[in-house]
Amino acid sequence: MYVLRVIIIAFIFLVLQVTLVHHISIAGSSPDLVIVLLVALVFERGPVTAVIIGFLLGFLQDLPNASFLGMNALAKSLVAYGVSRLGGGLFPENVFFKWFLIFMASIVNDIIVLLVTTSFSVSDILILFFRYSLMSALYSAVVGVAILELLKAVTRRVVVRSGGDYGY
Repeated sequence: MYVLRVIIIAFIFLVLQVTLVHHISIAGSSPDLVIVLLVALVFERGPVTAVIIGFLLGFLQDLPNASFLGMNALAKSLVAYGVSRLGGGLFPENVFFKWFLIFMASIVNDIIVLLVTTSFSVSDILILFFRYSLMSALYSAVVGVAILELLKAVTRRVVVRSGGDYGY
């Protein structure tokens, strides 16, 4: 059941990424919802599971663009490995740490993608990185933390002690 929920959520995020995100871009930069989903899914997972999740999300993101098939799969796999190694044990409840993790995941993902798409042209990488990647990473981190905190608030469960003692 968990896998089915993850597949449905991934599909929703991918559809939103393709259809909605370009409408909310700021100065040509838009948030990367797939990175936000990736960080949320692999935050406290082992490295092997994280790499599999990263590869699958990246591969799904690559399907519409056959000329760079595998680029996002590689980038998301590497980012997922890093997030799983760094994320789970440090400060899992700290909002700033989540923001920083999403920001760095977005930066690393963009650097890998820029390396592939620009054929390792250093000048093109620097121009595109400072023009789009930094703003996109900031935007992704802000949107990602908002989404994660909203999900945390929605899924929070109230635990009541047995015996009816509510502490009044």
